[in-house]
Amino acid sequence: MARIAIGKVLHMSPNLKNPLSLLTGAAQTMSAWSKVIESYDAVPEVYKGFLKPFAGEEQAFPYTIFSPAPDRFPHKTTEKLTCDFNDAIHILERTGSQVVAKSYPYQTIRVLEMGNILLYSWITISGVTSDGLASSSTIEYNAASERHFAVFLNKIRPVPLGADEAGLKVEKDKFDYLSAPNFKFMNYGRSSLVSGEHVIQIVLQPEIREPAWRLLGKTFYRTVSPAHLSILTDKELILIREDERAKEVKGVRYGGIWQYIPLRCIHSVSLTEPSNDLLTLVISLSPDEIRQQIFEVSRRPELDEFRDRIQKLTG
Repeated sequence: MARIAIGKVLHMSPNLKNPLSLLTGAAQTMSAWSKVIESYDAVPEVYKGFLKPFAGEEQAFPYTIFSPAPDRFPHKTTEKLTCDFNDAIHILERTGSQVVAKSYPYQTIRVLEMGNILLYSWITISGVTSDGLASSSTIEYNAASERHFAVFLNKIRPVPLGADEAGLKVEKDKFDYLSAPNFKFMNYGRSSLVSGEHVIQIVLQPEIREPAWRLLGKTFYRTVSPAHLSILTDKELILIREDERAKEVKGVRYGGIWQYIPLRCIHSVSLTEPSNDLLTLVISLSPDEIRQQIFEVSRRPELDEFRDRIQKLTG
């Protein structure tokens, strides 16, 4: 079966723009949604060169999603075509007059990040490409299209054979104690699990703020670290945090960011103390790729245990 080479660039004709200005408001909104492409003939012309091996009937057409670049997202985005074949996720990104392709074998993905702020959602894949290069790619889409990405997510976080719903419920119930301190993160934690994994430890850190300045007798604060939840299972480390870009409504931020890190990808984990009041959990995935979580120093006992358990599971 054909493979897509990383960094392959294809120049486009400048007349491929879609006249969105002629569409109704509802049509423009729907035009921003990702959609499943079911045949080679339906592939946008600029990408057909990459999928030409599937032009005939000899091979089944791979699962493919087209994600346009809507103008209403918080920042400028790029158009993507995402395909599943050869045990890898292939991401074709159109930037201006070029298309660049990257291929990530599922077994070499180090971090899966998922985020949403209202209707704005994204998936970021970080790992080693089929050419052995460390890289990352982000697919941005309207939240109404989220269901289309389940095929890829289920391959990145597979459910083992024999896993049952009863066992999953037992693991989800381990988050019930969070209902009082943070009901939102209780639900985030519950929904982050897949069948077959077992929760070992959970650490909740509320938002950390510090005084920034005073004006007319009133103290203003800045956020040192948004609220976050760290979950260690027997298969992965799950890091969930609020997104500071989301506006607060009655003291609550809507949306969040989820990071899923397979334990096999963790090289080392350590605790540092950047100040008398703070601790930093440092997760190294490679010499050049780390993830960090900031905690109040009062949580040192449970963080020492959390670190030790990660080290034991990752050898």
